[in-house]
Amino acid sequence: MTKDKEQAAPSGADGVAQSFAARLRVLCKNVFFTMLILTVFFAASELVLALIGVRPVLLTEDHLVGFSEHIPQFVEARRADGSVILKTANNKRRLFNIQTFPKNKASNSYRIFCMGGSTTYGRPYYDAVSFCGWLRAFLRAADPMRNWEVINAGGISFASYRVAKLMDELKPYAPDLFIVYSGQNEFLEQRSYGILMNLPSWVLHADAVLGSTRTYAAMRNVLDALRPDSLQQARKRAKLSGEVDEILNQTMGPTSYHRDDTLKRQITAHYRLNLSRMVHNARSVNADIIFVQPAINLKDMSPFKSEHKAGLNAEALKQWQALYQQATALHEAGRMGEALGLYRRALPIDDRYAELHYRIGQVLFDLGEYHGAEQAFWRAVDEDIAPLRILSPMQRIVKGVASRHNIPLIDFPRILQEAYFAQNDHAVLGKEYFVDHVHTNMEGYRLLGLALLDQLVKQGIATPVASWGEARMERVKQEAIAGLDPREEGWALKNLGKVLDWAGKFDEAHNAFLRALEILGPDPVIFFRLANTLSGRGELDEALHYLRQVVPIDPNRADLHQKIGSLLAQQGKTNEAIEHYQWELQHHPNNHRAHTGLAIQLAKQ
Repeated sequence: MTKDKEQAAPSGADGVAQSFAARLRVLCKNVFFTMLILTVFFAASELVLALIGVRPVLLTEDHLVGFSEHIPQFVEARRADGSVILKTANNKRRLFNIQTFPKNKASNSYRIFCMGGSTTYGRPYYDAVSFCGWLRAFLRAADPMRNWEVINAGGISFASYRVAKLMDELKPYAPDLFIVYSGQNEFLEQRSYGILMNLPSWVLHADAVLGSTRTYAAMRNVLDALRPDSLQQARKRAKLSGEVDEILNQTMGPTSYHRDDTLKRQITAHYRLNLSRMVHNARSVNADIIFVQPAINLKDMSPFKSEHKAGLNAEALKQWQALYQQATALHEAGRMGEALGLYRRALPIDDRYAELHYRIGQVLFDLGEYHGAEQAFWRAVDEDIAPLRILSPMQRIVKGVASRHNIPLIDFPRILQEAYFAQNDHAVLGKEYFVDHVHTNMEGYRLLGLALLDQLVKQGIATPVASWGEARMERVKQEAIAGLDPREEGWALKNLGKVLDWAGKFDEAHNAFLRALEILGPDPVIFFRLANTLSGRGELDEALHYLRQVVPIDPNRADLHQKIGSLLAQQGKTNEAIEHYQWELQHHPNNHRAHTGLAIQLAKQ
């Protein structure tokens, strides 16, 4: 080897390094071009599939549940001038506010659909003082140059999977914005999931991401054609009715609910998929979407049902009950420190009993330890066997989905907390703004309406006139309240009482019915319900008093005389009970409870 070649040849170590660097450059180049080719191929595939009409799976179906029928929410009607409008279908008015809007949107119109459950509906009130109603009023006052169409599409007891399905129906109606407040009703309907839900959560998440592409939809269609039986089995889904069928309509109280941690995880995963589906639905028609973080009553609503953890033996249960009972007695006597100590001693034995956490939260709140109280109240919500309030992991899901898709999130709990701090030394959400477990009073809804207005201004959608300010806001408030039928508050209280009565919260239900009675006057439904709450508390004479007030108003009402007979039987008044059972059966011969009650009383004779 010549001297020049010796100088040009690298040393052994340097040669290996240069050789590795060269191979790495070739590998990176190959990876880059491979990814580029795949990206171009995928983009071209998506374009071709879009041209031939293939739609992403996420826009056409729910991965985990199906519906046995489609019942439209809005139907067409004609005005006197011949123009076509869309209005709430007659068979939907039990669950939805009556709403109308033009089929063809005017050029100066901005169309907003408010989506969700009974909070969006405005329970225990109605559309005018729902957050949707307040937003409509604020927009028209703040920016009158634009035609604002704010449509309340909130359905009582609607869970996220029904909200997502309703969005499918609303997409052809030229929406500009969807506002979604959903998460309180996920456990209301009884359903089960197929073997798909046995897959790891990351697989379900990947399926949801791929479900937004047309390529994935086309591949699934091909696989369905090649192997229909196995794939259909893999995507086995529960069929839900076209209308809501709540568990609470089929039971007296939350008796049908039992602890099922697996189902809870499945429902939570389904909730995440539904929120993502809503985002894709909105974007598929170039509409904006805003999520609202749901808020709940933590401080002044105990769990709907508590159960002990599995595997607790008799001795441990006895010890737990002794500690719980002693602590309860001390709690009621106002000896908070001692009560807290005993409650906490019960935790290592069984920390899954929801009411225990709620009691701890109450004691901590009375002691001024607000942060600890809030944590305990949240644990009580998460351990509730009948979870009729959004769970804390689900609140984190709302935040995560909003962040991942880069969409606005209105933090309603924070809005209420700021309002609390203006008047209190704490911000633990409770009766100050909530009328029940999830529904706020009119002021709570008003605050949310204002926050949504601020968000639309921030996004440049609304532009307030120069005269918009505190004085104009107050005038809108007074106009909205003045426009209410005085009886609407009575109807709202009546509806509220029904929910509380079902949940076994008889004291709260009784107070709501009494207030409704003051506003509405003699009402057989209210009398009937007051009797239920009183009999639930063991006050039989008072219950009979209210039932007997129904007789002159609606003497042939179904179940009336059966219930009177039942209460009389409990008091040992056999002959009177028999008379009422017989009256019931003369007018309602198929009342099996009356047959049973009559048979028992005849046997006693």
